[in-house]
Amino acid sequence: DWQESSGGSGADAWYVFEPMAPRPATAPLAIVMHGYFEYEGYGSMYELIRHTVLSGTIVIYPRWQTGEVEPCPGPFDPEPCLDAAVAGIEGALARLRADDSRVQPDLDRTSYFGLSFGGILTANMANRWEQLGLPVPQAIFLDDIHDSGLDGPGEPALDDSMDGIPSDVLLECHVGAEGVIAEDPTGGCNALFPLLGHIPAGNKAIVLTRPDDHGTPALSSSHGVCAAQEGEADAYDWGFCWKVWDALRSAAAEGDPPRHAIGDDPEHLSTGEWSDGTPVAPLEVRHDAPIQP
Repeated sequence: DWQESSGGSGADAWYVFEPMAPRPATAPLAIVMHGYFEYEGYGSMYELIRHTVLSGTIVIYPRWQTGEVEPCPGPFDPEPCLDAAVAGIEGALARLRADDSRVQPDLDRTSYFGLSFGGILTANMANRWEQLGLPVPQAIFLDDIHDSGLDGPGEPALDDSMDGIPSDVLLECHVGAEGVIAEDPTGGCNALFPLLGHIPAGNKAIVLTRPDDHGTPALSSSHGVCAAQEGEADAYDWGFCWKVWDALRSAAAEGDPPRHAIGDDPEHLSTGEWSDGTPVAPLEVRHDAPIQP
């Protein structure tokens, strides 16, 4: 089971989800960031949050946005949204620490997940974790990061340098063949990866999903492959998003080789099978940019 609580106000609001029944005394922490245009609730990331919490992890979900340009006008000035996300994380952590009856977060096992514009903010937060007073990122999963392209191609909302991301982090950045790079080949993960030269190739990967209509429902590789409302998880959620997210966090926590999370291991490349045994379109994996649809 799981337990939900919330607090804060406006764009600084937050949700916390704790594993229950069994209820651990402490648990790893995951910070999950939604994409642009989710003004309240956690609908777009419901299934990923639920999966993460039921596997025994605390999830903090900052609200960071209350309107179309509130508190930040997209890529033109992302800082107010980043500040709101940080305030939400701090508020949630303070609430947990203030109550010994709550599951306490193990900050030495902290992972970050970011979707779309939330992925841009996640990359910038991970880059500035020390100055912002955030838990050090051990594992990062970014899903089709994008700042909308309104301020030009190539994700200009990303920090100019990403040297602050720890070099020993495990990082996977996903692009869909029908997603951001279909419109801007220089965008998404292709914009981020040239800034990650300090991270060894064995600790990072760009992965590409492709559409697959062999069965029903067909699998899309458009923007937001890892987003799923309640009851809407599909084979890519099970066989790619959750599998890799779990593998990243496990490998980082246990110090294991990240082959299943990042490498060219068949366990990483495989995204499962259709009911007739036909393999679902496998991941394409690169350890540098660019990757092309």
